[in-house]
Parts: sequence; C-alpha cells; structure tokens
Amino acid sequence: MHLNGFSTFIQRTASHCLLAALLLPALAIAEDNASTSPFRIAIVDVSVLLENSPQSKAANEKLKSAYVPREESLNKEQQAIQQLEEALAVRIEAGTVSEADKLEQQRELRDRKRKNVRALEDFREEVRTARDTAVDNLQSQIVLAIGEVREREQIDVVLRESDYIVASNRVDMTNKVMQHLEQKFQADKAAATSAEPPRKE
Repeated sequence: MHLNGFSTFIQRTASHCLLAALLLPALAIAEDNASTSPFRIAIVDVSVLLENSPQSKAANEKLKSAYVPREESLNKEQQAIQQLEEALAVRIEAGTVSEADKLEQQRELRDRKRKNVRALEDFREEVRTARDTAVDNLQSQIVLAIGEVREREQIDVVLRESDYIVASNRVDMTNKVMQHLEQKFQADKAAATSAEPPRKE
C-alpha cells in the first residue's frame, strides 16, 4: 500500500463525478435567464484543481502523517520475518539446530506471519476508508468553489476540460477557482488557529 499516489487517485476518482453536479444547476439558471441576458460559458480544468489545490495537498499530507509510519512499521516487521526465515533455513541446512528448536522457531514464525498479514489487511482497509472520505470531502469543496465562482462571475454553464473541443483562454476560469480555493483554505486555516486554546507558559 503506497500513499504517495493519493493525489493521482483523487484526480482519477473524483473528476468523473463532478460534471453532473456542475452542469445541472447551471443549466437550470441558464434556461431561466436566456431571454434576458447574454449566455455565458466557462471551462474549468478539474484535474488541475484536484491535483494542485491546497485542500488536496493538505488531505494528502494528513493521510501520509497518519498512515505512513504504520505502513513502514508493518513493512519492517515483514522484512524481519523474512530475514528470520532465511536465517533459520541456513541453520537447518547446516545442521546446527535441533529438531525441537526448528519446530518451535517455525511455529513462532508462522504466528508472526499470520499476525502481520492480518495487520496489513486491517491497515489497508482503514486507509481505503480514510482515502474515500478524503476524496468525497475534496470533491464537495471543489464543486462548491466552482459554483461560487460561477455565481460571482455570472456564468451560465461551466464545462469540464474534457467536455469541449476547443476554447479560448478567456473563458478558462480554472485560475479563478484555484484562487478562490486558496483564499478559502487560508481563511479556514486562520479560523482554526484562532480557535485553538492559548498555550500555557
């Protein structure tokens, strides 16, 4: 289980779910306003937001800090078991271990291996759950940010980068959404800091 690919996973998993959430409200508004105002369309490179937004990077770092130490510990235990098995095999080949000791050490190694396998399975399931939760949360934040920028800029329809053939740069609002996400991230960070209890001297 490797956590370094979390950003890529977020990008691949969440981008496919955004289009409907973005288009349906905008299309309803466009239909209501089509007769009274110019029709405005913008595009957003969702993959850029999923990969580079501060919310995505923070989620990635949070997962790493929570799970990488445990992953490394489990991998070290796996390597230790393998080294002990190899050392025991050498001793058995050389005839330097009694039959009773050989059976006892083999039993102990089997027990350690079973515990390690169970621990790895539990760990992977916990990581999957935490990662899915992070993806859902990030997707919601990006959809909300796109919707807020769309409303602020009075745009009728927002298209994802994979849903148009060609467009000019002036209709690309990816940078505006990124800036909006960065501002919200900093505001949330400042609010969390101010809410922390004062440190005792």
